[in-house]
Amino acid sequence: MVQSRISDTRVVQYWDNDHLVAMELQHQLSSEPSCCQRKGTLWDLAVLYGKQAQWGSSSPVFADGPVVDAAPDLAKLLASPQMQTSSTH
Repeated sequence: MVQSRISDTRVVQYWDNDHLVAMELQHQLSSEPSCCQRKGTLWDLAVLYGKQAQWGSSSPVFADGPVVDAAPDLAKLLASPQMQTSSTH
């Protein structure tokens, strides 16, 4: 099933045809995800970084999938007071 593109302007969404971002992201994760690997490549993974994160030196605060299954937990995290506080500083 193909979902529509995400309309939130804060979201970066694109096709990683050569899996370059997937490979780099896999190196940055603190643990192997329990889902979302096909032939050793990450796919359909929802990842959230903090506002001050720097690519290559920051770990995500959330990584789970597939996206359709992870969406409710991600929405709760985004609405949490901790994320609201950390996103304003």
